[in-house]
Amino acid sequence: MEITSAMLCDFAQVREGLLFVSSGGVTRCHRDEFPAPLGVFAAFVIQLERLEAQQQHSLRVHVVDEDGNELVDVNGTFEFGSPDLLLIDEKPSIPITLDLRNVAVERYGPVQASIFIDGEYRRSLVLHVMQPPDA
Repeated sequence: MEITSAMLCDFAQVREGLLFVSSGGVTRCHRDEFPAPLGVFAAFVIQLERLEAQQQHSLRVHVVDEDGNELVDVNGTFEFGSPDLLLIDEKPSIPITLDLRNVAVERYGPVQASIFIDGEYRRSLVLHVMQPPDA
């Protein structure tokens, strides 16, 4: 199992098993007042091996500020479904989106979203909350 794609973006959705991303690759946001919303989605694709497609997996996305203060902790599960739907040697991909737009941030600095699958750390996405350029 691996995360083949992961990013922060302005908008993301899953439709018919496909990931749609608008304005992907966000690494900075400008805020002039606090508390302020992060204003982003997390989007990622998890590729499974055939045997992994037969099981349910846990997913956790833990978002913290630079001091380790928890901003949000999201837990859930995912699964592919019947492996009978797979072609020979096909590795199924599962697209996932997470709406972080309304997660409140209290100050400037980096915010890290860490992705855990089945309790194992897999990847982090970082968003730098900054003063507006004209400030």
